[in-house]
Amino acid sequence: MHQAHKFRHYSKERATKCSSSVFSVPTLWHSVLSSLYEPMTGQTEIPVIDLAGLTAGGEERSRTMARLHEACRDWGFFWVENHGVDAALVDEVKRFVYAHYEEHLEARFHASDLAKNLPAAGDEEPSDKVDWEATYFIQHRPRNTTADFPEISPPARAALDAYVAQVVSLAERLAECVGLNLGLPAGHVAAAFAPPFVGTKFAMYPPCPRPGRVWGLRAHTDAGGIILLLQDDAVGGLEFLRGGAEWVPVGPTRGARLFVNIGDQVEVVSCGAYRSVVHRVAAGSEGRRLSVATFYNPGPDAVVAPAVRGDDDAAAAASYPGPYRFGDYLEYYQGTKFGDKDARFQAVKKLLG
Repeated sequence: MHQAHKFRHYSKERATKCSSSVFSVPTLWHSVLSSLYEPMTGQTEIPVIDLAGLTAGGEERSRTMARLHEACRDWGFFWVENHGVDAALVDEVKRFVYAHYEEHLEARFHASDLAKNLPAAGDEEPSDKVDWEATYFIQHRPRNTTADFPEISPPARAALDAYVAQVVSLAERLAECVGLNLGLPAGHVAAAFAPPFVGTKFAMYPPCPRPGRVWGLRAHTDAGGIILLLQDDAVGGLEFLRGGAEWVPVGPTRGARLFVNIGDQVEVVSCGAYRSVVHRVAAGSEGRRLSVATFYNPGPDAVVAPAVRGDDDAAAAASYPGPYRFGDYLEYYQGTKFGDKDARFQAVKKLLG
């Protein structure tokens, strides 16, 4: 049984500081979400936003803002290019992740209980209890925990710090665009997140001898704000559920293009105008897949609530919880990550009373 959580209550005045986060679903709701949806129906073209238009001014900026709005509203995920993150740093980070995995994680992964006890080929459904991935997490803001990994060399540390600084700058630009496109005051989202929590999940998805028996990562939404993903050059596997019906594959990409998706807290703040999207990683038998996901979220004490701007928002806001402290929501998410998002929102509303 999922533990009860005590949520603090906040006044509507304080709740004007809306925010965002990262999360999961109650054991009560655990299920293989893929069984609820149709399989992939083909190659759908994911939006690609050229962010150079944001600095062009005039009609070009307006067109770029409109494309961002449509991507957030209609998809919840998209590619960005000309984003200001240095291509040489992107390559350096990828080299680091591969080398670190080979030296420190690969042998340990294949000696793990997960690798030794992979569900048998006769099982009908992929396991809903484990993920075929080797991961570690480094926090960057407000505290940098890179020093907790003494095996990371000073040059690699410097490259990671430089990459994250540029990714945070990009996340702040996107957060400002999100707020403006929602009709919120300039600086609203940044102020709501302050001081932001930023961390990166480094993941490697090794080749799997029985890929039909396990997911690389089970289906879920991200609990947080804005997620920026560095994708593999050659191996795919990431899939997003568009419109609750079609699994859209996110193919590998070369160069410095980054993938962006929005989290649960952006959905709450936007009163559902921008929705977080269920996604998963399929295990594969050919090649290993790299993933570097940086999460730009509010701090644990940030107060999250729907940003109501009129009667239409007020009606939509009734479907969402808030105001609540992000750290409380995050704690609840940890036990509910792989369950239904809407059920999670309603459970949090009930806990708030």
